[in-house]
Amino acid sequence: MAVPFLYVQAKGTYREIGRAVGEAARPLIAAAVAFYEEHFVGMAGIPFDEAERQALEYLPHARRWLPQYVEELEGMAEGADLPFVKLLVPNCAEEFTCATDAGDSPQGGPATGAAPACTAVAVMTAERHLVGHNMDWYVVDVDKNVLFDMTTPDGTRMLTIAGVPYLPILGMNSHRVGYVGNSVYSNDNRAGVPNAFVRRWVLEAGSVDEACARATMTARARGSNHTLGDAEGRILNVETSAGAHALIESRDWLAHTNHYVSPDMAAYEGYSEQESRTRLAVAESLLAEGVARGDDPLALVTSVLRDHSSRPDSICGHADESRPVAERSVTVASMVCDLDEGRLYACAGTPCDNPYQVFEL
Repeated sequence: MAVPFLYVQAKGTYREIGRAVGEAARPLIAAAVAFYEEHFVGMAGIPFDEAERQALEYLPHARRWLPQYVEELEGMAEGADLPFVKLLVPNCAEEFTCATDAGDSPQGGPATGAAPACTAVAVMTAERHLVGHNMDWYVVDVDKNVLFDMTTPDGTRMLTIAGVPYLPILGMNSHRVGYVGNSVYSNDNRAGVPNAFVRRWVLEAGSVDEACARATMTARARGSNHTLGDAEGRILNVETSAGAHALIESRDWLAHTNHYVSPDMAAYEGYSEQESRTRLAVAESLLAEGVARGDDPLALVTSVLRDHSSRPDSICGHADESRPVAERSVTVASMVCDLDEGRLYACAGTPCDNPYQVFEL
């Protein structure tokens, strides 16, 4: 039986969008926040109340540079009937949980066993233009996904599947731009705009070039990876740290996981685990072979996202039940953006066990 997820349609001002999500997903948001409150020491090495205090240090930067998304999150908190800071902490989650190998996060939190193991892929042929993604995160998110169908004040419509209580940070929009992203472990992190707010802004971009400019905004707190594609067949990947960035362009296909690929970003690498390199090698091999054979692009992308050939470090990630619950990561959702047809194929949970449902822009 497929893992169910909530469908929420929202439009209006950013606060109205957030409030509609908060009202519709109120029980899910409350349950997610309760998990964070109970398990944050295991997730990030500090108590939740200390994370609340530290998250507020990021707020002036977000409010200065991207106030519309602060308003969206405030609306979500209002709709969910929770204090705003309870939602701010999960939206600073990478700032707390993605410490480098040396554990030198400004917050002091150690790297945990629930490393974000996301995988991004893109395939562009003469006929089809697709961007796909597996979102790996803590097990708490599997049953708390929402299919966001949002229309912003300027008329841009977005489709994505994502957990709550987070701002949606990946998906496709009515400009036929597909955008997905992966955590990286930059070692030059600083006070600035949290990554969730930056990625929320990128999701609305009218072109891949505009998305690239947004991803590299100078006030960002940390790095991220941004994989972009459009209906014209462009693939653009942007790797960032807090203060540097590098572009990677491709023609037919591209894959990315959770470490830096560009030599220009090697100095900012804070993650040496082999699992990310393994997933990348598998994804690249499968994509290269599939494109060379002339496989159907949609079937190829979904097969890559369902792959277990390198288990336990597989692209389709399954939780290690022997670990404490705060250290269990899993593929919590999967999506494929069909940029030609304006369709989002989405599932909650592992795509090997759950069928993709189709949503139309």
